[in-house]
Amino acid sequence: MAPPFLFDFTNKSPNVTLIESPEKVAAFGLSPEKQQNLCPYPIPKLDDIVKDIERSAYQVDKHKFVSDLFECGAIAISNQVDFAQKEKREKRYQQIIKGYTPDLQRKLAEIFGKIYALLASVVYDDGRFNDNLGELFMKCNLGSKNAGQFFTPYNVSELMARAVMSETLIKEKTANDGIITINDPCCGGGGMLVAALDVLRSCGVNYARNCFIDAGDIDERCVHMTYLQLSLAGVPAIIRHQNALTHELWGVWYTPALLFQYLRFRKFLYLNRQKRLLYFNKNSAITRL
Repeated sequence: MAPPFLFDFTNKSPNVTLIESPEKVAAFGLSPEKQQNLCPYPIPKLDDIVKDIERSAYQVDKHKFVSDLFECGAIAISNQVDFAQKEKREKRYQQIIKGYTPDLQRKLAEIFGKIYALLASVVYDDGRFNDNLGELFMKCNLGSKNAGQFFTPYNVSELMARAVMSETLIKEKTANDGIITINDPCCGGGGMLVAALDVLRSCGVNYARNCFIDAGDIDERCVHMTYLQLSLAGVPAIIRHQNALTHELWGVWYTPALLFQYLRFRKFLYLNRQKRLLYFNKNSAITRL
């Protein structure tokens, strides 16, 4: 039997006690009814997060507020594990946060806390997969008709994932502790990838150990959204800010589950390094990310 890893999640019910005190439930803006999930904290509701954004962003551009929310959250997670890029990303974080008043800075932190709790709840046994950030984006009316940017409803993404990923293929790829790889060069907010994880888990696959995701998108906001959804689900993944057609590359994000399991996934990191040598940034110089 393979040795356990930090990001190994099982299908057995954990021995946890739900936090149901009225004070803690109220802090998340939830009803005091018992939640139907083994997560040890109250799971925030997406509609409540949308309301928080609407109330907080009335003084500023809502599109920018949500984009900054995603980017600051992604940086906060990345800087805990990716020390090679920490200094650069910390400067970017400070640049963003200084553009807000102390009250809005606090609101950003509070809303991200709820997003963090919602996305991380999926690692518990009966946690429900969903394209939460894509849905949040659309509920905030931030879709772009001009750019044709709309996020696919999750039930459609799940249907497509189940049509493409057969149980036979999944078991073949993960047999003998093997690793199944998934690639999406135009990942959007990561909804299709989350649906793929849903299929893997329904087949009994421990995706935190037996799956690797290679993703990218030309929209930096989408990169941050995908990074958040995969990082907080405990997925070993690389997400690139890239133009998949011209091979322009502007940034690379490594999830905690990938870096914490470096020895197991080092061949994918090596292949990623080789691929980066083929990509050029917008100044036509070889990227050194």
